[in-house]
Amino acid sequence: MLQKNTTKRLGYWLLHLHRLFDEATTRALAEEELNRRQWQVLHAIGIGLPTVSAIDGAFAPFLAIEGEATYQPVVDDFAGRGWVVATGEQIALTESGHFAHERAEKLVNAHAARSLVGITEAEFLAANDVLARIAANLEREPTSRGIA
Repeated sequence: MLQKNTTKRLGYWLLHLHRLFDEATTRALAEEELNRRQWQVLHAIGIGLPTVSAIDGAFAPFLAIEGEATYQPVVDDFAGRGWVVATGEQIALTESGHFAHERAEKLVNAHAARSLVGITEAEFLAANDVLARIAANLEREPTSRGIA
């Protein structure tokens, strides 16, 4: 067994990191009045996800954890801030939105650098790969549920 003699197994660390990332990213983005999820949606639009449904698909696990159906309210908030424009279902950043994304990205990158001190790029990529493979294994299970 890969995870014996500890109460802090994979599931513990995943939930703990999730909470810590939410809290730390929200603190890092306080001056932009963004939380982690808002940042993720802003970044998704900034890198070209063209619709709310595409964003919802990209962040489906977060929607499930938060008990939400869509990130439409976040996009609506950004529209109210003048950061996005919608044409039908298509959404895009405005000039103001691009500037907001750039400011927030600098803050997030600085936060990421602090949180990844002592971790090489190879280690980070390997950890991400391992987590993706575990998820793929669990998704192949008949119930799509596993014990972590």
